[in-house]
Amino acid sequence: MEARIIGLKGCGKTTLVAALAEGRGEGHIATVHVGDPRVRVLSDIFKPRKTTYAELKVREVAWPEASARKGEMERYLDALAGGHVYLHVIRAFDSPVLGESARPEVDLAELDHEFLLFDLIRVERAFERAKKAPLPDMGKKALTRCQELLESETPLREAEFDEAQLASIRGYQFLTLTPQLLLVNTKSDSAWQGSSLEPAARGRRILAFPFVDALEVARLSAEEQEEYAAALGLPGPAAEVVAQAAFAQLGLISFLTTGSDEVRAWPIRAGETAREAAGAIHSDIQRGFIRAEVVSYEDFMKHGGNMKACRDAGCLRIEGKDYIVADGDIINFRFNV
Repeated sequence: MEARIIGLKGCGKTTLVAALAEGRGEGHIATVHVGDPRVRVLSDIFKPRKTTYAELKVREVAWPEASARKGEMERYLDALAGGHVYLHVIRAFDSPVLGESARPEVDLAELDHEFLLFDLIRVERAFERAKKAPLPDMGKKALTRCQELLESETPLREAEFDEAQLASIRGYQFLTLTPQLLLVNTKSDSAWQGSSLEPAARGRRILAFPFVDALEVARLSAEEQEEYAAALGLPGPAAEVVAQAAFAQLGLISFLTTGSDEVRAWPIRAGETAREAAGAIHSDIQRGFIRAEVVSYEDFMKHGGNMKACRDAGCLRIEGKDYIVADGDIINFRFNV
């Protein structure tokens, strides 16, 4: 999964990338491991040759200067493409560099307005092109609905679209259709109150913490990070907290596979079936799906981390292709191709 880090100038996007990268970043890009204590525990039990966490790839997208030319704005929009979630950074500290006091509600409203405007322009351009190449009825109805929502200042992510409608508008890459997680960059040792931001958040999850402190934590060893984060009053290492929140915002869960070769977390959308989950590993497993051997992580640990004990107790189940996978399921797929 990929995320784009957005926000106005001076909000702390680059600092956030560095904190998320934990030494693995390359400039404005980072690969974030989604911290999962279940994976760590299973790795200790199975001692595999490889342990693989779910990953979130993040890329900072710099907000263009006020004097940006049209081409630069187009490049900005192109850079946003491909993001499954936007990590929207908001400044909640006075900036001597910018000469501005903190105004998180105003900054959030400004970028929200720009995104609404960008999407409305895209709708209007689509209708202009449709004069030469008429749209199918479904596409026309979906675009008309998008236009009505945007003109009423409603982000498209707040509306419900069926699969057919989504398919017809997905190619336009509307910015307000992409889920957002709001990350508030606070001042160290400040008790920032986020209640004033909640109305403007409109259901988006808010995480607030000082990015500079998170960066200090990220520079420590993995063993030291949890303790130092707690000492600073942080909810945990930024890479773990932000990645987990982003997955939750996207409605993702993880199922687990184990063995001597690899222990791995596989992210899927909540509500996916066993057969669909098999496709996350390989299309051949999905195509040749026979059954899934499933035990929940909790049951596995309750029975001493022993599959035989789980089988004897009846909590290692055989499930068919329509079984809805639960977060933390440990699954072994049987298939034939």
